[in-house]
Amino acid sequence: MFFLNQETKVANELQKMMTWNLVPVSVQEDINKICESLMNGSATLQDLENRDPFVIEMIHKAMNQAGK
Repeated sequence: MFFLNQETKVANELQKMMTWNLVPVSVQEDINKICESLMNGSATLQDLENRDPFVIEMIHKAMNQAGK
């Protein structure tokens, strides 16, 4: 059985938010890079806490959605 870790869940939620146009254009490029880093394991959620406030807000929204 395959379990998704928290980073993968958040990356999936961020991608959904991008699809639904819930991510401001100003941070879309950053969010794309973050999704890639989370999915390939080169970054953890903790690594992302010192980012731009708008990016952090999007990550927290995705974390809340992933936790449901």
